[in-house]
Amino acid sequence: MKKRFALAAALCFCLSGYAQNDDPVVMTIDGKDIKRSEFEYIYNKNNQSSEIDKKSLDEYVDLFINFKLKVAEAEAAGIDTTKSFRDELGNYRRQLAKSYLRDKSADEDYVKTIYERMKYDIRASHVLIKCGETDSPADTLAAYEKAMEAYDEIMQGAAFDKVASKYSEDPSVAKNKGDIGYFTSLQMIMPFEDAAYSMEVGEVSKPVRTRFGYHVIKVTGRRPNDGKVLVAHIFRHIPQNMSKADVEVKKQQMDSIYNAIVAGADFGEMARTFSDDLNSGRTGGKLPWFGRRQTVPEFEDMAFSMKDGEVSAPFVSPIGIHIIKKIDHKPLEPFEEKKGEIENMLYRFGLDNKGEEVLIARLSKEYGLSPINEEARQELIAFAPGAVIGDEAYLKALGSSDKTLFTLAGREYTQQDFGRFVKDYTHKKLGDRETAINNLLKVFRDKCVLDYEDSQLENKYPSFANLMQEYRDGILLFDISNQMVWDKASTDIEGIEEFFKKNKKNYKWDTPHFRGIVVHCKSDTVEKPLKKLFKETDFEKWASDAVNTFNKDSVKVIQVEKGIFVKGDNKYVDYFKFKGETFEQPKDYPYTFVYGKMLKKGPEKYTDMRGPVAADYQNYLEKEWVESLREKYKDRIVVYKDVLKTVNNHK
Repeated sequence: MKKRFALAAALCFCLSGYAQNDDPVVMTIDGKDIKRSEFEYIYNKNNQSSEIDKKSLDEYVDLFINFKLKVAEAEAAGIDTTKSFRDELGNYRRQLAKSYLRDKSADEDYVKTIYERMKYDIRASHVLIKCGETDSPADTLAAYEKAMEAYDEIMQGAAFDKVASKYSEDPSVAKNKGDIGYFTSLQMIMPFEDAAYSMEVGEVSKPVRTRFGYHVIKVTGRRPNDGKVLVAHIFRHIPQNMSKADVEVKKQQMDSIYNAIVAGADFGEMARTFSDDLNSGRTGGKLPWFGRRQTVPEFEDMAFSMKDGEVSAPFVSPIGIHIIKKIDHKPLEPFEEKKGEIENMLYRFGLDNKGEEVLIARLSKEYGLSPINEEARQELIAFAPGAVIGDEAYLKALGSSDKTLFTLAGREYTQQDFGRFVKDYTHKKLGDRETAINNLLKVFRDKCVLDYEDSQLENKYPSFANLMQEYRDGILLFDISNQMVWDKASTDIEGIEEFFKKNKKNYKWDTPHFRGIVVHCKSDTVEKPLKKLFKETDFEKWASDAVNTFNKDSVKVIQVEKGIFVKGDNKYVDYFKFKGETFEQPKDYPYTFVYGKMLKKGPEKYTDMRGPVAADYQNYLEKEWVESLREKYKDRIVVYKDVLKTVNNHK
């Protein structure tokens, strides 16, 4: 589709641009007004000179009219009503609209915020009181009150680790007393990260809600980002059920490997020979670049504490025994280098909606989104208490009830609108009835805001309207040109032959050409029957007929090459027809002959010069078509010359 549009866009002069409040009509074609801004933009894009030349302007007017006449003809043929046209245009619009349905500056600012956070690592402890996103208001309140109890005890002087041990429902609290160590941006759930990065060291937060529940957070450390390290390692795996004696044997083996490396053995060769990590072992133990919190803490701490080129003594982690060679390190990349990675991470983690959120908030004010009608909301909660929201029983219970839920841009959105939405909405577990209704109403309202904005894009943004017009006209131009010129030029054999006969004098050669075939044979008995075959068949079929006749049962008796040759194109043709040098026979094919006709004055058939003739015939069809369009629409073309004079000459 991209290639198709590129060609169509070139044909329609790359329509796009801007509109002005003072934007008079410069011409009318088949009843449709063309504004000065559209013509002016196209003209300026294709004529970089700032000075208007009357001749070039008049010529451009003719080209522009021809283009618009072709679009009009496509509309008259009903191409704009076909399903394929509507689908393609609709798909393009959806893709184009995406960039208009989010606040780009908010997206950019958010990426910059993440980058600024990445300059530092935060260490924190927390108390977690579990509470799911779909829990009932009562359960949610109970979880919050319990989190506040923990917070109050800490504020009254209780040690954080003791409060964590007492209250926290994080399974790891028994081991870490609430300490989750250091982390950087995009390594924790976002509300937790937002809170932690907003706090000073030693500060304790009030309960912070995430999808896991309520967290009471204490920031205990802050340090500059260590960047990334590049290491190679030798690894011996220690299963959980391995006996102490066997573990000791592995430790001794790793000590021996380490001593050999210290004595001068090649680290990479030792990794290839002894490491249990077969993937890295193939590359001498080399691992990808990694940063903090991307591997087990023991491995990470050792790698970041070493100097480049240093080799560690064997050390133990929960998964086995390691020897590390530190190869290199690098600081956090500059923003422009890191930007793409951050954007990809936000997308992968489902955190790339900041621009959409900001736009919805702004549009809600711009379009006067009203508060929710509480009576109508309560009815949505009460309908069909035993039914699942959105199922047949629930929708039936809505019945004729159609109270207004909210208004947007003067339009009322009702309970029935909400019912149609939840019927088609694919959603996860909704939780209790009230929570589900509240969550679905938020999604519904946000969708209504964006849908309304989508419907206004052509009116609000001239650039969007012009791009849509460009694409629409481009598709129509491509399809109608294909029907009237391009396909016809390639399939109308009688027409192109007749065209060649009438214009044969225009096609001449400066040097002789040979139209024929080169045949390499396993036996000299093949030449005569081949020549007989060539006399009885058309030149276009020589190669295929020869191969099909003589090459059977996978035995290639002959090799053939057909074409129109000039001196220097083919050494065999050169030898036989242009008095060229002798040649060496192809292996296994000791006999070669050339058959065909020397064309000294010029082509005899259009196929002798297919490319240039086809191009000229296409231009001929184009010219004939444009002339017929000019005649057909001559009374429906109006150019306002007084407006044309103001092109590039107005304020």
